[in-house]
Amino acid sequence: MKLRSMPWLFPGLAMSLGWGLRGFIGGGPLGAMIPGSMVALAVCLLAGRGNASAAVAAAFGALGVGFGGEMTYGQTVGFIVNSETFWWGLLGLSVKGAVWGLLGGAVLGVGLTRSRWSLAQVIPGVVLMVAGTHLGWKLINEPKLIYFSNPLDRPRAEIWAGLLAGALLLLAWLWRQKLAAVPAGLAAAGFLGGGAGFGLGGALMALGRTLPVDHRWFDWWKLMEFTFGFLFGAALGAAARRLRRQWAEGSTSEVRRASRALPVALVVAVSLALGAAFLWAEEGLGLRYSFVVAATALLAVSALWAGLSWQIAITIPYAAAALDLVTYFAIERKIGGILPGGAFALITTLALSILVAQRHARELPMTAWSFLVLTWTSVGISWLKTFMHPWPQYGHLIVQAVFTVMAIALTGLTRSCVADYGALQAQPRGRAAAMSPD
Repeated sequence: MKLRSMPWLFPGLAMSLGWGLRGFIGGGPLGAMIPGSMVALAVCLLAGRGNASAAVAAAFGALGVGFGGEMTYGQTVGFIVNSETFWWGLLGLSVKGAVWGLLGGAVLGVGLTRSRWSLAQVIPGVVLMVAGTHLGWKLINEPKLIYFSNPLDRPRAEIWAGLLAGALLLLAWLWRQKLAAVPAGLAAAGFLGGGAGFGLGGALMALGRTLPVDHRWFDWWKLMEFTFGFLFGAALGAAARRLRRQWAEGSTSEVRRASRALPVALVVAVSLALGAAFLWAEEGLGLRYSFVVAATALLAVSALWAGLSWQIAITIPYAAAALDLVTYFAIERKIGGILPGGAFALITTLALSILVAQRHARELPMTAWSFLVLTWTSVGISWLKTFMHPWPQYGHLIVQAVFTVMAIALTGLTRSCVADYGALQAQPRGRAAAMSPD
């Protein structure tokens, strides 16, 4: 039970690795789904959540953290490394990290409390979130009233104010429905952890670049990502532990209905169609917040079918990372097309989708298995991408070694969680109930 005395450690390490991977095997909102899913699964492992509730939490975590991936921050980081603009850049990174954590934490909180709400209670709040995103973007970001990028050199289209307004409207609606306790608690934790993580990570990166260390040996940008992910995830883990009794599993009819396993062939076919539509919409809608619109539709799907939630949380992030690998291969090898790699991405995504659907249909434990599959497939893709580089630097190999060591550590923590709950279930009923976190 040692892990439960440090509820911040497992989620913090999980999100730290996920964030480091996100910056290397995809980026953007699709890449941000990886740490979102990983931190949600880590929280569920610590709490011993069942398949259905963990599936929805993982999908909501992936999509909720993915929302923040809409933000641009490269030029904001550029301010950090310039002494004249350091403080403005630090403020900008802290604001963007805080907004990322606020919205991601709120959506994860909604997913964790799935047994306590109906679609009719939550869908209007999600619609308000999209409307708020549009209004905040239109009123503040588009006219650049408060602007954390470079207005003189290829200015970026920011969206942080839109996501902030969307998060606040979602929380306001949940408060009106008396459902805000857990989402608001996780949103507050995410706000603090995300803001501190991005700000401190940026400051450490700026400091590191002034040190007499050969940059070929150490990636200071990666240190920023590790720091951001760890503090963000640790804050969410600590808040989830504190609020654990308020997101204990229930047995509403909607959750029971969502838990029913659909035929494997149907799940795989629907998943591939949804995934293809989602990946197209993320680029094809042409909106500044296309991911927000597309992901909102997947939130409703996740709430309806737990089997598809696993596909959203595991298969879609893998597919996005595999496609990024294919594109990278085509560019680096200058082959002028992505057909061979595209076949690899399609075949492996199909195989993963079938495995996920079969395991869920057989009612086998999903949470630990899914966490390890997402962790190791992501690390594997990162190794492939490293070796595809024509001239991989020593720093790349060092980062890959860090990824691998972190994945090994997380594997041990995952097994510890599983063993803890095996021991808990073997206790006499009264003692087990006393020890249960829920």
